[in-house]
Formats: sequence, structure tokens, C-alpha cells
Amino acid sequence: MRRGVVGLVTLALAQVAWVVPARAQDRVDWHGYAQLRFTDGSDIAGFAIRRAKLWIEGPVPVDAHLHVKLQGLFRPADAGAFVLQDVYIEYRWDLGAARVGQMVPDFALERQQPDYDIPLVERAAVINVLVPAAATMARDVGAQVTIGPSNGPWHASLGVFNGNGANHQANDDKRFLGTARATYAVAFPGGVQWEFGGSASYRRSAGLDFRPILGAGEPFAGTDTRWGVESRLTASHWEVQGEFLYATLDTASAWGWYALAAYAITPRNQIVVSAEQLRTPNPEVAGDPWYIVGFNHDIARDRAKVMLDGRAQLAGPRTNYAAVAQLQLFFR
Repeated sequence: MRRGVVGLVTLALAQVAWVVPARAQDRVDWHGYAQLRFTDGSDIAGFAIRRAKLWIEGPVPVDAHLHVKLQGLFRPADAGAFVLQDVYIEYRWDLGAARVGQMVPDFALERQQPDYDIPLVERAAVINVLVPAAATMARDVGAQVTIGPSNGPWHASLGVFNGNGANHQANDDKRFLGTARATYAVAFPGGVQWEFGGSASYRRSAGLDFRPILGAGEPFAGTDTRWGVESRLTASHWEVQGEFLYATLDTASAWGWYALAAYAITPRNQIVVSAEQLRTPNPEVAGDPWYIVGFNHDIARDRAKVMLDGRAQLAGPRTNYAAVAQLQLFFR
């Protein structure tokens, strides 16, 4: 019931932002996109709406330094319900920003990259499973401060969150999640740039569901420490990036990595190769590497894109596989 109300409010706000005229410099814009796909794999085959999102964002009229974002997602896992993802207010200045509300904590490179912009149809499994708040759309409620010039070579952030995930009204256990991330970029001749950095998080859990990591059982209570390192090389026609993440849940541990390379063979056609691995105590998840090949065709300057993705995992005597064809369309 609460999620339904949130969905109606979010949709209403998006409509207001679309209809009500605003001054060009003080405009709050609305955006939206959908990812429609067909999957044929070891465990599933059929059509799906992978994502359908709407959001509004822009400066608050009372102060140009204040910005607001409100984002909702049509979520197939909840029978198509419109679920609140982001709602925060951010104060920006020349050397950083302070944000309060529900957001994605600044942790790990690929988690900060929009899903409509990554070169594969899905983020790596290690990102989807090991980042903080992974079980609740990678969102949590709290405050975060980021320091660094908007177009500068470095940035650092510190965040404090309830640690209970998205769409929770209160911090019942009175314990908090702390996060930190720092990156630095170096420019080389020929337009090549190398960005590298690391992330860390810590909390004391009184009882959270970490089933994707630990498997079925009682909620986890104890010390949760996670860290990761990242690296990315970019140029005009290609990019290479990779990450390694490690999580310690009391005496249990999990780790994973991915590495991907993308090359634009023409201005509108891109090929991608990637490998990734995730090892957890969960006995239901095979820990063998996945190998992935992808092809992307830009139909209309990123407003419409076709993505083809094939992947395989050699899990002992069994070979897991998946082939995905996805159409991505922006509403605005």
C-alpha cells in the first residue's frame, strides 16, 4: 500500500514537472527510459521489461545551489509496482556537494555509472551483490558529502546512512553504515585518461538479510566490512575498466572482480568483451567465471539503442549460458 502511494506521488510530480512552464535557468526537468529485452538462457527464456524509470531533477527555485531529484522505477519483481528509488536534496558549491535523502551510496565505480550508459546489459555480479544496500536497489537513507571540483581530476566522499536499505522509515537498531570513496584521474597524450581509486564501508548489523551472499538462513548480525579498488582507462574510441571487491561478514567472506573492454568500430557501433567472477559462501551460486561478448548499435544518439549480449559460465560439468537482445528507449 505504501509503495503504491509513493508511486502515485512520484508519477504526479513527474507530470507536474512536464506540464508547468519554468524559466530556462531554474527548470526542473523530467526524464524517463525503458529497457525491453528478450532472454534465452539456461534457466529462463522470454520477453521482459528490464527497467522503466521516471525521474525529475533540477535546481530548487529558492536557491540555485540547491538541487532536487525524485526517481521511481516500474519494478517487475513487485508485480509492476512503481517503487521509489531516489529522493534527495543536494547543495552544490564549486568544490563539492552535500546530499541528504535516499540515494546510492558512493561505493564502487560501476555502481555510480547509470545503467543506461554501461556497455553491457547488466552490471557485473560482484557489483550487484557486494555493494552496500545491494538487496534494496543499492539505495539507503542518509547524508553524504563529496569534495572535488566538478571537472577536476579527483574526488572524495564520506557518507553516513541508516544501513537498513531503501524505503525504510526509521533506523530501528540505531546503528549506522559508513562509506568512503576516493578517485584520481591522470591525463596522458592522445586523449587517454586513467582513473583509479578505492571504496570502503563499515557497519555493525543487528539483523539484515544478506541471502545473496550467505544463502538461506537467519538474518546476519555482526560486523560487516567491505572494500574495493577500481581502475579505468578511456580514450576517444575505447575504454577498459575493472574492479575488485571484498566483503567480510564476521568469519565469512566473499569477493569478486570484473574486467571489461569496449571499442567503437564506428561512431554508432561498439563491441564489448568482459570476464567476471563472484565467490560467496552461498552454496546455491556457482563461483566460476563468466565470459561475455556484446555488441551495441546506437540508433539515435543514445536516445535509442540496441544491445546484444552473449555470456557463458563453465560450472563443472554444466555450462550456464544466456543470450540477451535489448532495446533501450529514452522518453526524453
